[in-house]
Amino acid sequence: MKEIKPRPCPECRRMMEPRVINLHYERKGSDLHVEVIGIPANVCPRCFYRLIPAEVAQQIDALIDPLYERVQQQTWELLPIPHIDIQFPLQGERVPQ
Repeated sequence: MKEIKPRPCPECRRMMEPRVINLHYERKGSDLHVEVIGIPANVCPRCFYRLIPAEVAQQIDALIDPLYERVQQQTWELLPIPHIDIQFPLQGERVPQ
């Protein structure tokens, strides 16, 4: 997992703290919902402003963008559009084999 270095909050200037956050993704015009769990980010303890490092955001986008593209291409006649959860293990957590 990427190490997050504390930095001042761009909103309130208090020092942000490295934390693991969850994000919910929705796109206008799509019924697909994606939950991404276990994202490393800086979070302000005062105003709760969140910053995800650019490299992390790019990797998340690389996972999510093809899902939305595929849902748009697929004809959903037999099943409803799924709700997808992507969960990253915490640092040091074992991944089941």
